[in-house]
Amino acid sequence: MTTTADATSGLTEDQAARLMAEHGANELPQPRPPTLPGRAVRQLADPFSILLMIAGLVTLLVLREIPEGAAILAILLVNVIIGVSQEARADQAVRALRTLTAPMAKVRRDGITRRIPAADVVPGDLIEVAAGDRIPADARVLEASSLGLDESTLTGESRSAGKTADGASGSEVLLGDRDGALFSGTLVVRGSGVALVEQTGARTEMGRIASALEGRTKGLLEVELAQVSRKIGMVAIAAALVMIALGLTRVVRGEAALLDIILAGVALAIAAVPESLAAAVTTARALGSQRMAGLGLIVRRLSAIEALGATTVIATDKTGTLTTGKLTVVDHVTIPETDLWLAALRCNDARDGLGDGVDVALATAAERNGIRLPPGESRLASRPFDAETRSMAVITDGPLLTVKGAPEVVLARCVPGRHTDRLTQAVSDLAGRGLRVLAVAEQNTADLDTSRLRPVGLLGLRDEIRSSAGQAVADCRGAGIRVVMVTGDHADTARAVAEEVGIHPDPVITGAALNGPDRAQRLREAGVIARVDPATKLDLVHALREHGEIVTMTGDGVNDAPALRHADVGVAMAGDEGTDVAREAAAVVVTNGELGTIVTGIREGRRLRHNVHSMIGYLLAGNLAEIFLVIVGLIVWPDLIIPLLPVHLLWINLVLDGIPAIALGIDRPAADPLASPPRRDGLLARPVLLRIAARALIVGALVFAAVEVARRLGWSEEQVRTQAVLALVFARLTLAYVARARRWTFEHGWWRGRAVLIAVTAAAALQALVTLVPALGALLILVPLPPIGWAMALAAGLLTPILCDLMRRFSGSAPEHSTNQPPHDSDPPPHQ
Repeated sequence: MTTTADATSGLTEDQAARLMAEHGANELPQPRPPTLPGRAVRQLADPFSILLMIAGLVTLLVLREIPEGAAILAILLVNVIIGVSQEARADQAVRALRTLTAPMAKVRRDGITRRIPAADVVPGDLIEVAAGDRIPADARVLEASSLGLDESTLTGESRSAGKTADGASGSEVLLGDRDGALFSGTLVVRGSGVALVEQTGARTEMGRIASALEGRTKGLLEVELAQVSRKIGMVAIAAALVMIALGLTRVVRGEAALLDIILAGVALAIAAVPESLAAAVTTARALGSQRMAGLGLIVRRLSAIEALGATTVIATDKTGTLTTGKLTVVDHVTIPETDLWLAALRCNDARDGLGDGVDVALATAAERNGIRLPPGESRLASRPFDAETRSMAVITDGPLLTVKGAPEVVLARCVPGRHTDRLTQAVSDLAGRGLRVLAVAEQNTADLDTSRLRPVGLLGLRDEIRSSAGQAVADCRGAGIRVVMVTGDHADTARAVAEEVGIHPDPVITGAALNGPDRAQRLREAGVIARVDPATKLDLVHALREHGEIVTMTGDGVNDAPALRHADVGVAMAGDEGTDVAREAAAVVVTNGELGTIVTGIREGRRLRHNVHSMIGYLLAGNLAEIFLVIVGLIVWPDLIIPLLPVHLLWINLVLDGIPAIALGIDRPAADPLASPPRRDGLLARPVLLRIAARALIVGALVFAAVEVARRLGWSEEQVRTQAVLALVFARLTLAYVARARRWTFEHGWWRGRAVLIAVTAAAALQALVTLVPALGALLILVPLPPIGWAMALAAGLLTPILCDLMRRFSGSAPEHSTNQPPHDSDPPPHQ
């Protein structure tokens, strides 16, 4: 090392700058981003892209239809360009999110402790660590107070490793020399300490063994969309086999030329591909994540958006989520001839108004009562508060041991007698008023573990309920979401707060009482879980998920990390009390710490899922109708063979369908997404597939009828195909409203979907323009029609939603998005 930090003041900023230039940023090597050709190859490997490529090459090279073949390949190229650019933007967004959620480190520089990005830590820095912190670099322990770390990422050992001070420096920190060493990436689970940084970045133990690549788990929506692709491919293959069999029989009988059958095959391939789906889903997701970021939710994993929308249970912390997290001492019980305020000030780590919220509240109350520590009094030893002991202990001159913590823990260590009994009885009164209760005791001893303490008193702290908490809980109840309070507080305190915010508190259970074979069932049924420990939180998540629930878990501490990691959606509540461990374990970070913000995220997730359902229902019903028409043409129209040419299908699928599909993706339906229970059906579950197939048959039958009328009127082949295109376009456009509707197509407020209304109007106008203007019609092989043709096309458009609603009503199927709540003109405002 070129520079050594002062034992108390650390490096100077100038020294840190020189060391940064010498050693570089404290970061692990990042995997190389994919190359442009690599991204393009991945896009071309998509089943839809392969299908389009085959169709384009066959049209261009076999059929010699140069304009149509070039158009298909051009569309494929555009899709690849869009996919590559969207993937690059997604990677950029992930890098930006990593910056926003990057871990921080506490370092001493120029004699001042400050928080800096972990990437700015350099060899020679003095770092301060405490429970909940992630170690930013390999370091040598100089000071330790009950310091323990989880080093399982390096060693595989599940037990925490205790650390002791080792003042040696200048030697390399080795994994085998663990007692006095801290390793980058490991987690502090208890205690606190000061350490001297020895190695950073790639030179750390983690840097030596870290893999350069990261795996990625696909989210619910991605998995379902992959299933959609496979099912569409299976339908296309089945339809192709049917068409080939029919076509070859006609070729053998001399009723059709082989090239015509090949052209029909190309048309079928294009009909099977929903070219607009990828762009529409990408747009919907991007806008959803942007809206959520603007509302105070940073989505670290995009799959969390749809998982939020599917949430059925929220397990929420109390402090800082349902309450403000700003504690104030409002009541106390004191044993005569003791000094409660001085004892609370001794057993306290707050300094200059900074520190743990409890310590700050106690120090403020002591100062308000005119109490200060005796001049010259020094601390001889201490044991910081942690989740296991639920207490803090300090030994000062005398020696005098002072302990504060959970009443049941502290009072159990007190000498039995009337004073202890009095405090035990007073605990229930304070906790029943919703106060957070601490007990304080002391003894003239240097034994941190003595069980002969003298009771000093109780402190009742109030954590004010957030003004938005009650409404957020009510919104969850109306949305079919159960809210469970999970807290480390006393059971009576938890019950009082739960009742105040509207959480049904029964049954209230404590972590210590959850032993036995019915543990999982009792966890599932609990309304409030008090005195919870990390293992109980994790068991709660497992019990709920095994029962089919989609669980969103909130937390901000190191003890919350396992539950956040295993929940369907782990939500880290940011703020001064939030830890790096919680943020890195979570899929979503809430910047303002409010439950109402999570509810807003659930609303956005439900809107996204509903919109994706609408898009897929709209696109697939139309594409199945096209497949139906192509196959029917081979069977019943010997003079026509192909009712829809490839250029017609490309025009409809990419341009005219693309506009409403994107509008459905960004749609804001009139009904509040929280007004009905969460959807549990998959994107292509059996009932959904049946609805899509039924709608496709309705659209196909209406277009078939229009074509039959045109043929019987003796129209030319070009006029008949134009009639087919016009009727199909109008029927598909009104199908957008069928797919969008939560109950019936023209339910109250249907016209308020401005994006869909504008999109449908624009697409209809485009179709009218290319049909009426001969120069444009020539490009798409369309010709003008007499008024009766337009009347039949409009009739197809009007009859589509009517017949779809009648089918739904008489089939006895429930509306896809049933709700007993009246629709809203707009979304409720986000909670403040």
